[in-house]
Parts: sequence; structure tokens; C-alpha cells
Amino acid sequence: MSIELREIRFNRHDCGDIVAAMQALDAVGRGEGWINFSPVLTEDEEARVPMRSGLAAWFSGRGPAMAMGTWTPRAVGAKPRNAQIGLEHGTGPNALPRLSELGIGLPDGWVKRQDHAKHGVVAELPPGTDEEQVIEWLVTAATMLRTVVEPGNTWVAVVHSPR
Repeated sequence: MSIELREIRFNRHDCGDIVAAMQALDAVGRGEGWINFSPVLTEDEEARVPMRSGLAAWFSGRGPAMAMGTWTPRAVGAKPRNAQIGLEHGTGPNALPRLSELGIGLPDGWVKRQDHAKHGVVAELPPGTDEEQVIEWLVTAATMLRTVVEPGNTWVAVVHSPR
């Protein structure tokens, strides 16, 4: 399968273009493609994010210093699957209880599939989940689970669409 990449910069409070991209991937119904969400950092902020070598990343018990969110569309047909979110972060185990303490636990109906120190959080979304709610949760949770730089309001979504 060939993948086409498209970057969309957005303000965390104005995400109409991202919602449209999510709806387009979801409408295909094959569960293919995904969207990654990351903050846009200044050069000064990027310089403060520690880089890890491949070997260090392999043996480390934690994820990256700057959290990144991912959304995948649902699949229908012979092997149905609900849409899912993922959140890779470097803050260690049990991120969901810590997020809940901050008032941003998983919304009602979202089902935790994983909360791992190195591989992050994965949750399954119920059918009909509002795309703006997904984006808001991912951006807020990624902001809370960063280990160095606090992201601002400008984010980038990298849309991975099957051709």
C-alpha cells in the first residue's frame, strides 16, 4: 500500500481542516491511514528537546520527551474495528490515572486498550465519536504529558492517506 503524506498546521481551537481529513479517512471504511498530531516548536524549543539515539530508544523504558498523538479510522467489513487513538509520551507508566487526576481522563465510552510506559496510551473510540473531541483530548493530553517544552496553540497534523 502506498501512502500519501500531507501536513496541516492548525490552531488547537480551530481544527476544521483536521476534522475534514478524519472524516475523509473514516468514510473509506477500510481502517487504512492515520493522522499524527504534534506541537509546532520554535527552533529554541526544539533545541531543548533531547534527541535519543536508536539504541537508547530501543532500551529505554520510556517514550519520547515530546508527546505525540495518533488517530486511526474505523474499519468495516470482514474485520471490523472501531477508530482508535494513541498517545506516545515519556512520562512513565500509568499516564491515564495521572491525566484523570488533572481532570482529563478518557471520555465516557472510550475504552483503554493500553497504558504502557514505553508504548504509550491506546484507546478504542465508540462509533460516532466527535472528531473535535478527539483532537481536543489528544492535544490536551499531549500537552500535559510532555517532559520538556510546553507546546503552544499551533500544532501540525500529518495525514497518512492510502493512495
